[in-house]
Amino acid sequence: MYRRIFVILKKIKKIFNKKVTLWLLPFWTLILDCGFVSHKQHKAIRSSEVYNTWEYGFSQGIVTDSPKTIYLSGIVGWNPKRQLPDPNDFETQTIQIFENLKLLLKSGNATLDDVLRLEVFIVGIDKSKLTTYSRISGQFFNSGHKPASTVIGVEALARESLLIEIQATASVR
Repeated sequence: MYRRIFVILKKIKKIFNKKVTLWLLPFWTLILDCGFVSHKQHKAIRSSEVYNTWEYGFSQGIVTDSPKTIYLSGIVGWNPKRQLPDPNDFETQTIQIFENLKLLLKSGNATLDDVLRLEVFIVGIDKSKLTTYSRISGQFFNSGHKPASTVIGVEALARESLLIEIQATASVR
């Protein structure tokens, strides 16, 4: 317990650069334990097995430590060379997105079972695309875990050949 108190006092001093009186300790313990104040840096997730987004000004994902949460940017069906397996094939792009999602989660020490939420953007959404997406999603999330999801039909994505994009949030246990 004394080690824990020392760690908390050290965190408070680091945050505010001041000495802390002991009567404030219970308050700051609560604040720090609940994650309202984070003293750690966020870390970008990158995988050499997935296309690079750094030159476009964003990370493929971010990991936080309190609690450990992974926020993944919109994932598209590109291979590591930023090429689509088939620019006109919705199913192929969707499968590649889920493969990229698995690789990015692995880079953050997570799996598909850790995914809390998906935001799915589909160009020219129709019943056929929605059925295809649902089938493929079910193949990847086959352990009984189904994340909360929102599917949105859009007019276009960042590149003309992209037919689907998925954002994900995961919490690592």
